[in-house]
Amino acid sequence: MGYVKSRHITANTHSQQGAALVIVLFVVALAATLAVEMSSRLMVQVQKSSNLQDYQQAKWFGYAAESLAKKVIKESKAKNKNKTSLDQVWAADETTLPVQGGGTISGKITDLQGCLNLNALRAATAPGAPSNSTNDGHKALFALIDSMDDLPIDETPQALADSVLDWVDANSNTYRDGAEEDEYLSRSTPYLTANHFLASISELRVIKGFNPLVMKKLTPFLCVIPGSDLMAINVNTIPQESSVILAALIDVDASAASSILSARPDGGWDSFADFYNEAKASNPKNLANPDPRIVINSNYFQLAATATYAESRFQLTTQFYVDDKDNVTILARKFGAVQ
Repeated sequence: MGYVKSRHITANTHSQQGAALVIVLFVVALAATLAVEMSSRLMVQVQKSSNLQDYQQAKWFGYAAESLAKKVIKESKAKNKNKTSLDQVWAADETTLPVQGGGTISGKITDLQGCLNLNALRAATAPGAPSNSTNDGHKALFALIDSMDDLPIDETPQALADSVLDWVDANSNTYRDGAEEDEYLSRSTPYLTANHFLASISELRVIKGFNPLVMKKLTPFLCVIPGSDLMAINVNTIPQESSVILAALIDVDASAASSILSARPDGGWDSFADFYNEAKASNPKNLANPDPRIVINSNYFQLAATATYAESRFQLTTQFYVDDKDNVTILARKFGAVQ
């Protein structure tokens, strides 16, 4: 009997040792799994932190581009008090500069008075104008849209221009072929018209008729000056391709406006009188001397900058205003690509 009991105790001992070994192996496997998971999460957190630091560095490079643009505009205006033209330093082609650590800064400055300010459609009509007439901004936008034969639109050019007018004007009355709140409230996702200044060209996307292809075609000729209905086109900086805008303002045909801009000196006209003498040969029907809608000096500029650092990329669009004392202030900033 003692022998059998001894064998039984030995078997129990071996069984307990085996169970203990299994538990130990399980604990070791669990610890190893947890260690791998913790290591993996730590690596992710480290990478996130690194990416965030790289992005912040790219962001500061973008702000550096903004500061440089302010300095360039200020110095250029100080040297050229009465004229803004495309031969000045601010108007250089897009420039890319390397920065320490493997990054780059690139940017281009444009004149916001060398394009059609969409907020000008909010301006009142000229005194004494017929009751059914609109402002110069609306007329110029319609002329621009109507001049593009290959524009992929579902609406008429008149309807597109009228819809923008209805979007920015202060009332809720539908103008001609435009669209007001009744149009937008009937959509699957209803919304109201702004009846206020545009903050960005990208707002055109929610206006009736403006699909992405139309936006792509039109935006090179358009701009937005924040909070301003200014209609003052700088004939020294407006591109030759935008001559239809000038044609609509001074009431000449597009070919005549193109000829006027073709005769522009390399350094731009030195005075409004010089431009006027050139333009009057085309018999403009709506050009005074002087004419506040036509200028040779600009106060509004825009910087489109891109900064890179490591694998990070930061894009910044900044709009500037220059006062009569050449002080440059920032009107608005937008993060991301232009538009």
